[in-house]
Amino acid sequence: YVYQYATGFSAASALSKHILAGEEGALENYLNYLKAGSSDFPIEVMKKAGVDMTQAAYIEDAMKVFEERLTELEALVEKL
Repeated sequence: YVYQYATGFSAASALSKHILAGEEGALENYLNYLKAGSSDFPIEVMKKAGVDMTQAAYIEDAMKVFEERLTELEALVEKL
């Protein structure tokens, strides 16, 4: 159950990374992902959206994002 939060965060981070980087087709892939609903297995829907959840890269990228946010939080706390 708890792993779903980690994989959800990681997948969302990967999707947003592609969109914010302005990668061609990223926004369309995301919208198609939303439209897909439960039409296929989740891992296949994510692959079509550009996130291969069978590889570790999307989790590693999410951990980098998490580390950046944690560093920002630590800096803010030090200012208190």
